[in-house]
Amino acid sequence: MKASFLPENSTQGGGSDFNAIQVFKRLLEYLWRHKKLLALAVMFMILTALTEASFAALIEQVVNDGFVNAKEWHLKWLGLVVLGVVVLRAVLGYLANYSMARLGRYVVHEIRGDIFANLITLPTTYFAKNSSSKNVSKLIYDVEATATATTDTLTIMFKDTVVTAALVFWLFYLDWRLTLIFLFSVPMIYGITRYSNSRFRKTSKEIQDSMGGIADTVKEASIGHKVIKVYSGQKQEIENFGRANGFNLEQNLKRARVSSAIVPITLLAVGPAIALILYIYLNYLRIGPEAAGQFTSYLSACIMLMSPLKRLTKVNEKIQIGITAANSVFSVIDAKPERDEGLLPLHTTSGHMVFNNVSFRYEDDEQAILKNISFEIRPGKRVALVGPSGSGKSTITNLMLRFYQPQEGTITLDGHDITELRLKDMRDQIALVSQETTLFDDTIRRNIMYGMLDDENDERLIGAIEGAHVDEFLNELPEGLETLVGESGLRLSGGQRQRIAIARAIYKNAPILILDEATSALDNKSERFVQEALEALMKDRTSLVIAHRLTTIESADEILVLDGGEIVEQGSHSKLMRRNGLYAELHRAQSKKGRKGIFSFGRS
Repeated sequence: MKASFLPENSTQGGGSDFNAIQVFKRLLEYLWRHKKLLALAVMFMILTALTEASFAALIEQVVNDGFVNAKEWHLKWLGLVVLGVVVLRAVLGYLANYSMARLGRYVVHEIRGDIFANLITLPTTYFAKNSSSKNVSKLIYDVEATATATTDTLTIMFKDTVVTAALVFWLFYLDWRLTLIFLFSVPMIYGITRYSNSRFRKTSKEIQDSMGGIADTVKEASIGHKVIKVYSGQKQEIENFGRANGFNLEQNLKRARVSSAIVPITLLAVGPAIALILYIYLNYLRIGPEAAGQFTSYLSACIMLMSPLKRLTKVNEKIQIGITAANSVFSVIDAKPERDEGLLPLHTTSGHMVFNNVSFRYEDDEQAILKNISFEIRPGKRVALVGPSGSGKSTITNLMLRFYQPQEGTITLDGHDITELRLKDMRDQIALVSQETTLFDDTIRRNIMYGMLDDENDERLIGAIEGAHVDEFLNELPEGLETLVGESGLRLSGGQRQRIAIARAIYKNAPILILDEATSALDNKSERFVQEALEALMKDRTSLVIAHRLTTIESADEILVLDGGEIVEQGSHSKLMRRNGLYAELHRAQSKKGRKGIFSFGRS
């Protein structure tokens, strides 16, 4: 089975590719939600920058009034003036940094919320193409990288741009000719920035991909820790992680090489300009005592320019990281949710479902999984699907639930094409119990009532607990219904998890039931409880049962035998055994292997 499918949606996420301007516009939407805080942050940054630049002018006063033309009043108060400027710079710096940090956390909070809100609406095909670890990486790593790059870039662009502009203005004020010499280094800085653009974006994308690979490896090792121990696979897993971790290291080192070279090269571009200015000033311009303050201030301003210039050249790295991360983030936010073009409401159903000449294949796969399938499930009846692995049994249930859409044919519910029904209304009529029981890291109560917490009904809850025989082990748990089941329900046994899943289906009280190999992983201790629970669950419901153990579906109203994507046999157990075809062959083969079924569905 392929990892990519032909979806209900024609468009999948992951294809977004924004340039710097588009990314900035998208992020500005999040920043603008907090425009008052943004305005305060920008104001504090500008004031901080001005106080920082004022030190260059203050140095002229210190030299002239403190050393060259010493005045008693200045000698007494000059130190306090310098202290006042330092304190003001510190306070404004704190306010600017805190405002930007607060703004950044709001952006992270809101982008994560938008990602998750859209993520849970995406079609099954999206999750087939994107692993859960990669989605986690987007929510954690990419969102942080986007927000950090945004706030850091804003800080540098506002604060350091103002500092640079103020210092350059001061340099022009002191001597415009020398300042022009200093500015000759700007084209080289621009060239360095242009060169690093593509390198940063490429390595940033590869680093993000490598983080997803690391997350995938850790997740697999955590889930499969028992198999790893039993089969002594520690060495193999360490090697797998080493490859993923090594690739991440390689990409980070690539970026580090480019990043580390930018500032030194920038200094090499600016340094000669400062040296030339110093040479001209000392050798060709006469400097009397009255010009000492001016020269010291000019030289100080040149040196002070180095720090903001370094940060401004480094801002390109942050921008490229932010663009790459934002492309990943917005690809999820912009991904189209499940297609739901149905307009017909459906509040209740008899459960009459018909497949009419349905064919389905996976994307980029020439061979169809289902070929011209037609069958009917009458209200209140039990229909079983059997057949070899890969014959299309689970695909039929996925089509019933509208996880995928067939290329040919129609599926109707009570005479209506299911694509014409509102998606939520249709799914509200179906309960699912599958082989891979899904429990959430929450209490037993909330797992049973999952999706229906706003419609709490104690009587219905008690009925579901008793009907699924959850009460048989619930009384043994100190916290009872409030017991936390742990990640994927790992604090409970397999049989206990399955009974909670059955209780969830009973609580939903849907007229249509799908059992997808729901008994294949049960232990003997749970046999009687699960048998009775499933019998209670299927009573008076339209049921579709997928079974590997054929003895479990002998009493079904009708059995459909699939092979190669086609229904090759159809009828009751006794009829199919008399026919002596594929079903009888499979049944005899299981009997010879002694694969005794856990239960047979009896009639009450």
